[in-house]
Amino acid sequence: MSRRGYLRTGAAVGTAAAIGGCLGGSGESGDALTVGYALPFTGTYAMLGESIVNGFEMYLEQNGGEIDGREVETVQRDTEANTNRGIDVTRELLIEEQADVIVGPVSSAVAIAIMDTIESEGSAIWLNANAGDYRVTQEGCLDYHFRTSFNDWQTSAPLAEWVYENVADNVCLAYADYAFGQNSKNFFGEAFEEAGGEIVAEVGAPLGTDDYSTYLSQIESSGADAVFSFFAGSDAVGYVSAFSDYGLDEEMTQTGSGFLLSEDTLPAQGEAALGMYSLLHYTPTQESERNRTFVENYRGAYDSTANVYACQGYDSAQAFAAAVEETGSAEPDELSGALSGMAIDSPRGSFRFNEQTHEAVQNMYVREVVESDGEQPVENQVVETIESVEGPTWDCDLS
Repeated sequence: MSRRGYLRTGAAVGTAAAIGGCLGGSGESGDALTVGYALPFTGTYAMLGESIVNGFEMYLEQNGGEIDGREVETVQRDTEANTNRGIDVTRELLIEEQADVIVGPVSSAVAIAIMDTIESEGSAIWLNANAGDYRVTQEGCLDYHFRTSFNDWQTSAPLAEWVYENVADNVCLAYADYAFGQNSKNFFGEAFEEAGGEIVAEVGAPLGTDDYSTYLSQIESSGADAVFSFFAGSDAVGYVSAFSDYGLDEEMTQTGSGFLLSEDTLPAQGEAALGMYSLLHYTPTQESERNRTFVENYRGAYDSTANVYACQGYDSAQAFAAAVEETGSAEPDELSGALSGMAIDSPRGSFRFNEQTHEAVQNMYVREVVESDGEQPVENQVVETIESVEGPTWDCDLS
């Protein structure tokens, strides 16, 4: 099997990455490679940016700080999850630092904002390590864009049929009322109705809501047997805790996009999250040798539990390395050709890039929050695997 079909995974942890001088723009074989991190390192999403970097640099360290015999330099720029700042730092990484690859961002708003810069400069590939808005593909459809993370259809719509068949035939949609939350509830709702289910109510709460009592009252009065939700970060902690305190967990089953019940929120949610279901493309407790090795290595390197963001960073490094090794080049056109359709051996399980859209084609996992014997009182346990989820093309065709 060629490198394009399979990326070796047996490299042992080696010495720390050897960082050279500012030698970016390294299209020629033998020159150093420059990785540009356009990520948030301050503010609400700082932990996500740091986790992505940790995953990427753990791969580099496992391979002696080199890719295809070439030294690797990494350059960080803080997007601050701000669109104008995101455009500025992306341009700086491309022009001043001459990055061969842009890794990031986290915010979907920033991702949409930097599309024109990526396209107009045309000097580096873009490994989208977290921003999941489907419009990056629908409106951008960029040759150099490859999603090493997810899109908002993948983390919502595939759960609908499972909920209909295993939980309830009617749901209330409750969501953070901004673009990603709206997209998620729309995608789930459409798929749930296609499966034969009924949407009985929709309840949107503003980002940063402190008191969910009004919204929980609306959810309760809907009479739904189940709820599908998109909330993330501190909003997910507040919502899930309030849902349990309000007693709704005794009346209806809570389901949602995986970010509702992720490794960054479960410690704070605790037992309030027990029995809730969610959908995501990575779970640290997945029972596979590949994932166990990744989790153990990450724990050894950073003394913390691997999360979905670290996995996305690690796979971004795997993908970049495989493309450079296959082509012997860092020229964006050559790397794009190598990445299109490429499969990598990800800790998350099956993963490849769709040749038509450059979206991730990957397994999605239905998880239930259960009691744990580990460091935290609860954890996600995979109850069903939905294999090789592709999703819509949104009229994008790069093949």
